[in-house]
Amino acid sequence: MTTMKLIGRNLSPYTRRVAIALTLLDIPHEREYLSVTADPQRGLSINPVGRVPALQISASETLIESAAILDYLMELAGPKTLVPPHGKPRRDCLRLMAWGAGVLDKAVAAIYEVRRRPAEKVHEPWRQLLLSQATGGLRALEAVQPHPWLMGEHFSMADVTVGVTVSFLRVMQPELLPPGVYPNLEALATACEALPAFKAHPLETP
Repeated sequence: MTTMKLIGRNLSPYTRRVAIALTLLDIPHEREYLSVTADPQRGLSINPVGRVPALQISASETLIESAAILDYLMELAGPKTLVPPHGKPRRDCLRLMAWGAGVLDKAVAAIYEVRRRPAEKVHEPWRQLLLSQATGGLRALEAVQPHPWLMGEHFSMADVTVGVTVSFLRVMQPELLPPGVYPNLEALATACEALPAFKAHPLETP
């Protein structure tokens, strides 16, 4: 294999942020649009825990989990990296990425609570806790106030992560984004979605 292959659908915001990063960094790659829900056996064949995204680097090596994949891509990118290489700027960027990914983790768990369980088995107190945790992350991100991006003048993986998060929530968990509550995040997501790299990998719907 001479070209990397990214496996996963753009319905997954974790997969989507990797796809956008590959495009922003001009890294040649192929795509396999896999739903592990529809084809769990294929998911297990490329990842022992059956999750996407997965990035096939070669016939004998596959990276899993978006954070690990992004770490590898930033190493490849060299000076084009979307994560500052060291010091406080790097820590700030990683923290913002972690907040965005954390919001996703909690929101996706809340979605699964109602979409993957029979109605009589949904535990509403648990779902509300998940939503409150996601809201905590959104409030923290809203307070950052992009100028024009989260890290100031330089577009970064923090913007990619938060942009795909907000776009995902708009479609899949709109109760987390009441109108007018998060104007900074809404504006950031709109600006991100206008970029060619985002348009190249549009959010899918179920």
